[in-house]
Parts: sequence; structure tokens; C-alpha cells
Amino acid sequence: MSEHRLDCCVVRDLLPSYIEELTEDETSAQVKEHLEGCPPCREVEANMRSGLAVEHAPKPSLNFLKRVKRTRLIAAVLTVVLALWCIWWLYDIQAFHYPNTESGRLEAVEDYVPSPPDSTIQHVAEGDPLRVLGWVEEGKYLYVAYAADNAGNVHGILRMERGLNGKYWPVSSSESPFPYTAGIDAQSISAGNGDGWLFFLMGDGCRDIWSAKVTYGVSLEGSNQVYDYTATYEITEPDFLWRMDYDRLEEELGIPAGTMTGVHVENITLYDKDGQDVTAEYEDPSVEQTWAGGKSTAERFLLYVFIVIVIGLAATCIRYFLRRD
Repeated sequence: MSEHRLDCCVVRDLLPSYIEELTEDETSAQVKEHLEGCPPCREVEANMRSGLAVEHAPKPSLNFLKRVKRTRLIAAVLTVVLALWCIWWLYDIQAFHYPNTESGRLEAVEDYVPSPPDSTIQHVAEGDPLRVLGWVEEGKYLYVAYAADNAGNVHGILRMERGLNGKYWPVSSSESPFPYTAGIDAQSISAGNGDGWLFFLMGDGCRDIWSAKVTYGVSLEGSNQVYDYTATYEITEPDFLWRMDYDRLEEELGIPAGTMTGVHVENITLYDKDGQDVTAEYEDPSVEQTWAGGKSTAERFLLYVFIVIVIGLAATCIRYFLRRD
């Protein structure tokens, strides 16, 4: 005897489905048990069976419907997989693609820095050999110093932003001719979002250069004058990138904290291991022009628009495949 007995009204509601064998096995067993002990309901069942020509759904039709349902479920799952792949392709391959590794940084520079062949200004053309000199990671940004071994001896800094996948998207670059065959120079790059400029010292090929004296032109709060300050740096590696933030410079130059409003490099003197001035030996006579250039990447708005479109299309398709006819 089942623990769950059905009332007569419930059984009579279930009788049409029970007669056509559409109820679940457990429900059918409970209806049958009730009918065996309830003459009035058994009479109703008999009347229904005598008055209806019961036609069971042919098994091939039921199998077809099951196959359709299974096909729709598979299509929905494949839609989810395809949508995830498209989102990954847009985010990882087309945008935040470059890891902070030696090969990743060089690939980013080689992909981003050269100007297109149809560009009217080509400080770095496609095919120019490029090298990575150093890098600095601060917060979600990665700054990569690079050098182009071309006629302009172009050096610059590439700014990259980290994504959710831990990889980086190139945001902007700033470049200018490097005045030495080997030595150090100052470079600046926009901090983005109207936050001013970031200031760096970049070294290239400083194998026989042991130190450098940098003369800064400094603007101070409450004054219209530019003051000269000098700092001497020991060179311990041939290629490098140093981030020179205002706090560090104020401390090195002995300037009261928070009073520096602007800085630029006026002169750099290079010294060998004996303390001799060797600047003239490394000056590059082929660099005659002074200029600064760069480029920036369009906002990521379109990337997120495409991702939303993919999600919307996938949701529409899944809803269609899982609809109940």
C-alpha cells in the first residue's frame, strides 16, 4: 500500500491521462491502487474507456519529439560555448593580449609602435628592428621602453593597461630621437585621463658608462622661475627604464615635499669609470632634429559594445532553442 493515497477528485482529473498512459509510472501506480479500492472511480474509468476510442501516441512520434528536444538542448549548449569563445577572442586575442614577459613586451612593441605603410609620418616604419630596453609596472599600468635601430635612432615608451585576464592592452606611446649612440635620456608619456605626464630616465647601451649627471629645470609652487638642480646617478646596467616621480625627485634634489609643479631635463653629462666626461664620445651626429611624437589607442567602448552584442545574440538563440512549443 502506498504511503500517499489520492483523493477521488484528483484521480478523476488524472483519469484521461492515465487511460492514455501519459502519466508517470509512480502516478499511474497510485491511480491504479485507488481504482482497485474505489468502485465509484472505477465506474467512471469504465465509462471513459467505453466512451473514448483511446489512441496511444505512436512510439516513433515520441522518439522524434525526444530527438528534437535533445537537439535543441545540444544547440543551446553549443551556443553558450560559441558565445564564450567569441568573448574570449574579443577580449584576449584582440585587446588584452600581451603578457608581461620578455616575448610579450617585445611583441607588443613590434605590433603597436610601427606606423602603417600609408602613414605620412613614419618615425618607425614596419620592418625597423625594435628592442626593449626596460620596463616598469605600476598599478594596472605597464611602461615599456623601446629603441628602434633605424636612421632616426628613435626611442620611446609604450604604456599598457592590464585586463581581467592578467594580460595587457597597448594604450599609448611617446617617442623622440635618442641623442646618443649609447647613454641616457629623458622621456615623458601621458598618464591618461587628464592626469598630466609621467617622467622617466631611459638608458641604452651604457656598458662603459658608469654614472651620469642630470641637470633638471624645476618649476616650484608660487614662482614663475625655473630653477636648475643636479643629481648624479650610478649606472649599474646597460639598458634600463627609471620612473622619476615627483616625490623621488624632490627627495633627491633636496626640494621641500609637494612644492614641485614641473620638471624637465636641461642637460645630461656622461662619465666613465675614471670619472671622465665622455658625453661627446657618445653623441650621435646623425640625430639633427628634435621632435616628439606618439599615438594612442581608441577607447575600449567598442570592445564592450561587441561583447554585449555577442551576449545578446547568444541569449536570444538560447531562449529560442529552449522554448516550449
